Amino acid sequence: MAEATKDTAPCSLCDGTGWILVEEGGVELARHCECAEERLRDRSVVRAGIPDRYLHCTLDEFELWNPEDPTLGKALRLVQEFVDLYPNIDKGLVLMGPVGTGKTHLAVAALQQILREKRPPVHGRFADFTSLVLEIQMSFDDSGAKRKILQPLVDCDLLVVDELGAGKTTPWVMDLLYYLVNTRYLENRLTIFTTNYSDFPKKTGEESLTDRVSQRIRSRLWEMCRRIELRGRDYRAERLAAREGGLNR
Repeated sequence: MAEATKDTAPCSLCDGTGWILVEEGGVELARHCECAEERLRDRSVVRAGIPDRYLHCTLDEFELWNPEDPTLGKALRLVQEFVDLYPNIDKGLVLMGPVGTGKTHLAVAALQQILREKRPPVHGRFADFTSLVLEIQMSFDDSGAKRKILQPLVDCDLLVVDELGAGKTTPWVMDLLYYLVNTRYLENRLTIFTTNYSDFPKKTGEESLTDRVSQRIRSRLWEMCRRIELRGRDYRAERLAAREGGLNR
């Protein structure tokens, strides 16, 4: 049963019980109050494992800060379209681009908006690729631990994998990551990936996403995700330079 917290007054509709009585067809029925649904949605965001640093991220607050970069507005529009159409959409997203272009902000904002607004409730998860690889490597000789790490990511309705391709992976880890990607592909579960690696590196010797995650994983991503490319400058570096410039005047 839902309870009012010490810092807030009880809901005026349910008096803090989390239930209201409604009449349907001459019969009085108990229904979850809106306040209880809101608490459930808040808990779904907590269970998703989104880092505190990204909890502020919303699509409304995504800043089109560089008027010379058309990819910012296009990416925002396509991610908003993904949210609006969810779950009636057949492909996830791959957000590609250099560091600081807003990929993680967009991915987390989409996840949070879907968790808070869509009905029936959506089970979502956030996974940082580097942390995921490290956890898998630490579970090398423990099949139960590997299952515990991967199964929630396999089973959730919507998964965000941040920084795909970061860090070093072994062939054994890559096999497990392929299992994650391929299972979600086979079961038509939507996934949003972000990555700093491009399909078409511009610099000689620069690694592509395929180099980082293998051809077979990249091939699956072609089928299960829509590519969104951001090509702008590093927002964080630009803002820091602007602040330091202001202080030095």
